[in-house]
Amino acid sequence: MLTSLPIATDDHHQLDELTELVPGALLRYRVHADERAELLYISRYAMDIWGVTAEAAMADESLLWRTGERQTQVELRESFMQAVRQRRIWWHEWQIKDTLGRSKWLRGTAKPLEQDDGTVLCTAFIMDVTESIRARALEYAGDLRHRQIFDNVPGLAVQGYGPDLIVTYWNAGSERLYGFSEQEALGRSMLDLVVPTHMHAAFKATVQHMVQTRTPVLSGVQWLRRKDGSSVEVHCNEVFMEHPERGTECFCVDFDLTERRAAEDQRLALEMQLRESQKLEALGTLAGGVAHDFNNIMAAILGNARLALEDVQSNDPAAISLQEILKAGGRARDLVQRILSFSRRQVLERRVIALSAVVDESVRLLRATLPRTLELRVVCDPQTPPVLADATQMQQVLLNLCTNAWQAMPDLASGTLHIELRPHRGAPPPSRVVGSTPGTPGEWLDVNVCLSVSDNGAGMDAATMERLFEPFFTTKPPGEGTGLGLAVVHGILRDHQAAIEVDSAPGRGSTFSLYFRAAGQLALSPEPLDEPRNSTARVASSLAGTRILYVDDDEMINHLIGRMLQRGGFQASVYRNPRQALSDVREGKAVYDLAITDFAMPGLSGLELARELRALHPDRPVAITSGYIGEELRRLAPSAGIADLIPKPNTCEELFDAIERLASRVCRPPPP
Repeated sequence: MLTSLPIATDDHHQLDELTELVPGALLRYRVHADERAELLYISRYAMDIWGVTAEAAMADESLLWRTGERQTQVELRESFMQAVRQRRIWWHEWQIKDTLGRSKWLRGTAKPLEQDDGTVLCTAFIMDVTESIRARALEYAGDLRHRQIFDNVPGLAVQGYGPDLIVTYWNAGSERLYGFSEQEALGRSMLDLVVPTHMHAAFKATVQHMVQTRTPVLSGVQWLRRKDGSSVEVHCNEVFMEHPERGTECFCVDFDLTERRAAEDQRLALEMQLRESQKLEALGTLAGGVAHDFNNIMAAILGNARLALEDVQSNDPAAISLQEILKAGGRARDLVQRILSFSRRQVLERRVIALSAVVDESVRLLRATLPRTLELRVVCDPQTPPVLADATQMQQVLLNLCTNAWQAMPDLASGTLHIELRPHRGAPPPSRVVGSTPGTPGEWLDVNVCLSVSDNGAGMDAATMERLFEPFFTTKPPGEGTGLGLAVVHGILRDHQAAIEVDSAPGRGSTFSLYFRAAGQLALSPEPLDEPRNSTARVASSLAGTRILYVDDDEMINHLIGRMLQRGGFQASVYRNPRQALSDVREGKAVYDLAITDFAMPGLSGLELARELRALHPDRPVAITSGYIGEELRRLAPSAGIADLIPKPNTCEELFDAIERLASRVCRPPPP
């Protein structure tokens, strides 16, 4: 136990004078060799701390060491004696309850001094630090609240460090972003954790400048390092704080830009797609306008060639030339349909076809256009199932791919182009499908179709393959390519719910593999028959004399259709001006059983003319003929009372078929 002894009066007065200068209690102990401690003096401020007088404390020294818990008393005494044994300064904080039951925190410090007689004289100073401890606890609680806030902000990483760059704080966001745990980061340099080597000098200079000038560092974007060695893009803010105990502290507040950058890239990609879509829309509008005029020209060429063919004998040399004109005109008509399908102005009908026929026809065209030094290999597996597709578009796809392939061959003398058609089991390979959505595996039959085009040309790098199907992207020199070929291929395959796989690398050529769904149980569509040689002579006798009102603003078309209808035995009233035609109908100058009108005409459109005619004669059918029959026309036609839509250019056979359909709706009075 600690015991007390009186001290000399003169020493007593000296200590009293000293305690007037300090806010606390002063005690003096003498510790003997057996560790028995004698209380020699206690100042009158004992009343402020323990609630007992100095006299009472001298009488019962144990009042000064009552902590409320036995273990705390033992620890308190042991810490004091340990300092005495080692002749070092004693420093300790502990909690007591004073005589009024108030809880207080005390801080004691003492300096042991060894005496000549072997005892140790200890002068101790005891302070009430309750308010300081309470403030520190509140600060710690505030730090915890801040930590919880920082830890729960998504993408926010906060690191605290001193001017020496040693980490003192590392929140959960830093753990997630950089991969280092708090235990791994604390005590290590920022340079060893997240700052890349090439940024070390700049980072140290920045922190030094911030500490010296007491100004935060303007925010900026940096690429910092993760634990696994990878880089991450962050938005950094460097700030500093002055702590009363810890001194200058720097904080790096980082926001992870990964998701934001991905969203920005997606936005830019969507904007680019929108711009390209607008380009394609403009191109489609232009194509639609050109197609309208070109269709009329082709209709005049094909129609007059057909009439001329009917006027000559089958063995006449001119018949051969006319047949060639019809074939060439047919290909030109298909070309217009391709333009219209690309511009989304025309909905094409698909049929169940064998792709081998498309390959054969395409190969015939290719052999006439490819360089003779190029080797063309073709393999078609007869077991390949048919597909539901548009034959013209399939040929367009194949010709585009083959043209791109041979143009990519630097040495045509040793170039090889390989076309293969074969069955494919299941869905296309999901890992390398490019440009189009193949659908889920369940949407594909057990056996489907693969059409591949391979070359031994220059090949493509990854950057080129990324942009392969973008409209207007081309690797050819200016003026030598439009960049639309593969964009058209992509659009056609997407419309057919097909998929495309591209395998290429620089120096080893390219392979384009196209995957189509098999038609399943659908039967092959019959091939269209050649138009009868005497088309105008095939009209049924029951239709002879049918009165037809035909309106088209194109003079060539009017002249042609008038001749065709007369040869077919019809009574034709042909007009170029729709308003004149409507006026003559109202006045009874033009009498008709059915009417056929062009869609796009100046002054009065085909729909407007049809509404007026239906209002005058609701029992007489009206058809519209157009170079492009789009969704808008299909939507508006029923409300205008349109009975049929006839595509342009049309042959005699197609026109007379439409007339037969319309005539079946005519209820003419029986002849007198």
